[in-house]
Amino acid sequence: MRQVLTILLIGVAIWAGLKFFRFAQSEVSRHEQADPTRRYAPGKLPGLPAELEGSLAAAQREGVAAFRRWLAEHRAEIREPRLTEIELDFVVLTGGNNPAEARSVLNRIKSRIRPDHPQYRRFQQLDRAYP
Repeated sequence: MRQVLTILLIGVAIWAGLKFFRFAQSEVSRHEQADPTRRYAPGKLPGLPAELEGSLAAAQREGVAAFRRWLAEHRAEIREPRLTEIELDFVVLTGGNNPAEARSVLNRIKSRIRPDHPQYRRFQQLDRAYP
């Protein structure tokens, strides 16, 4: 009788382990699918969902006003370090016509950027260019 209970207990433990493993796999895959910010365009800094890359490129081509609207509309969806990269692109685009606006964007970036940020050197160059 003792051997039967041991075999039954081992069987139940294996069955419970497999059920837990399948549950954990399904939860992880569901979480990854529900979080669109985890899908980034290849070759770019992470932080911008891949589905927004096309609209960003179109806004940059259309000029400062379109880029400003796009940035205001999608700022909540963009994470670091890509947010800083996009804002620095905006500084370059708007700096020739509106240095005051470029300076205000640089001041916003200055409050959150650190020396280990991938865009720190570019920020420093632009910060010196717009006093």
